[in-house]
Amino acid sequence: MKLCLRCNNYFSDDKQTCPNDGLALEVVGKDPLIGALINNRYAVESVVGKGASGIVYKATRLRMGSSVAIKVVHSYLGADPKSLEKFTREVSALENLRHPNIVSLWESGVTDDGQPYLVMDYLEGTALSSLLANQPRGLHPSRVLDITKQVCGALKEAHSQGFVHRDIKPENIVLDNTSSLDFVKICDFGIAYTAFENRLNTMSRPTTVAGSPAYMSPEQCRGLPLDHRTDVYSMGLVVFEMFTGKKPFVATTSKEYMVKTVNEKLPKMAELRPDLNIPEMVEHIVSKALMKNPRERFDNIVDFSNNLTAACEASGFATVKGLNQNDDDRLQNPSTRVSERLRGQS
Repeated sequence: MKLCLRCNNYFSDDKQTCPNDGLALEVVGKDPLIGALINNRYAVESVVGKGASGIVYKATRLRMGSSVAIKVVHSYLGADPKSLEKFTREVSALENLRHPNIVSLWESGVTDDGQPYLVMDYLEGTALSSLLANQPRGLHPSRVLDITKQVCGALKEAHSQGFVHRDIKPENIVLDNTSSLDFVKICDFGIAYTAFENRLNTMSRPTTVAGSPAYMSPEQCRGLPLDHRTDVYSMGLVVFEMFTGKKPFVATTSKEYMVKTVNEKLPKMAELRPDLNIPEMVEHIVSKALMKNPRERFDNIVDFSNNLTAACEASGFATVKGLNQNDDDRLQNPSTRVSERLRGQS
């Protein structure tokens, strides 16, 4: 059976693209859990995402009537150590993290046919990646600051408990913009890295390279031991893209991204978007977060957020709209349903 992730309709295995919208179909197996009851609490309704290690379903909590997302590791992948390790990491992180800007874990377990699962918030909103795709000239500075403050607050909580996200990118930042203000949720702790692992790797061996190459730090690309400053770098890249609408490097392959991240100097935001008149003090803050040597970055994620806010406010950049940016880009991007997904990039 195959699924179109745009229209959520199912098709036979001989179909390659969706006849409704032309999108490439995803294989979801011969017997997805549609209609199944998990733990006598959750009625599975539809597939909303698919990745290398499993499927994410939308389900209803029977007693509450509310929607949840259920991430299931395929039974045929049950013996795959990498899939199970990713699943275990996510459960471990979400069980320990309680923050309004981090997706909540309701429970985890194993289905009757032996598939590990976890139940999380079903998010209503827009992924930051979709917002940026629809706003190629970047976001208003005040909106960038609001999103950055919330993401950094969530990362502060993760870092304080010894977790490093390792995969901060626009796809993993969801905006619940059904109200007049953005409310951020960070998703996908499947490759979260612990301080204990960092100590082991420092003493013995490099860590496994994992993450999304366009948003990985230089030390992450090189497979070196990591700490919270790798998330500072990744968040710096996200801020760079939110301000300018562009990634600092242009590459066509993962390897090319990683080589450029390690070896090439990042361009300044003003070089890519001279029309925005980005103040030098704002440029300096973002550049500091993006230093190749982690010791030269901000020591913690909140320092980055606070310094960025102070620089934008002191220069007036927080209140003065950049050229060619919409007065209220939120109105151009109505809320759509998204879920915490398996993305399979790592």
